Amino acid sequence: MKLLLVGLFGLSLPFTAAAFPVDVEVQSDGVSIVASSSYLSNIATVTLVNEGAENALCEARFVNGPERPSPSRVRLNTGEQTVMTQAFQRHINRVRVTVSCKPD
Repeated sequence: MKLLLVGLFGLSLPFTAAAFPVDVEVQSDGVSIVASSSYLSNIATVTLVNEGAENALCEARFVNGPERPSPSRVRLNTGEQTVMTQAFQRHINRVRVTVSCKPD
């Protein structure tokens, strides 16, 4: 009987993590940057890989509706990979990320 009660209690808890799409647009000027996206709870992530022959300066803007986007900047050496993240306070329906990169 205890297993049944634990199972019913678990079903009554609200789900805190919901799936949401993370759309990424990369604007690279003379550098070869590959981006992929993911999420964890209320945190959106973008993984950037510099596949070019030059170092790159990149800026990412994470937009989730009414929250004000704050830019994140990173310097990527040739062959380097990094993960950029943004946590949100409000309910997430969709996150749009614009990544702008230029040669360093």
